[in-house]
Amino acid sequence: MQTIKETGWVQRIALLNQEITNLLNQQLQFPAINANNYFYLLKLLDNPGITQSDFNALIKVNQSTITRAINSLVEKGYIEKLPAKDKRSQLLQLTPLGTETAQGIKLEVDALNQHLFEKDAAQFDQLLTKTSTALKDYSKNKTDH
Repeated sequence: MQTIKETGWVQRIALLNQEITNLLNQQLQFPAINANNYFYLLKLLDNPGITQSDFNALIKVNQSTITRAINSLVEKGYIEKLPAKDKRSQLLQLTPLGTETAQGIKLEVDALNQHLFEKDAAQFDQLLTKTSTALKDYSKNKTDH
């Protein structure tokens, strides 16, 4: 049987992502909020009144996935859609419940980040940035050939 170190970096990152997902699902004690949708609330906390099209560009996930998640969070009372100046667009805004929930999520996520990366935050940030850049280069090279 292979150990985690023998499986390679991509697999290790995938396993780490699964561990974080499981932990967040246990820690986030808000109705209908989980590791798959909590970051929508955090992004809206940081970007109140953003248009849905700008939000789609910010999140960088498939548009239909974002639309389903937003609509679900609207139904649950966390987000509201408001008319924008451009009638073809809508503004996304947290409701009071959404704001309170997002602030609670932020505390949980900040505590996890602090615990995991307290001493090595700058080094970890550099590695993540470097990895992200390398992944984009790899993807671009694959599509160019």
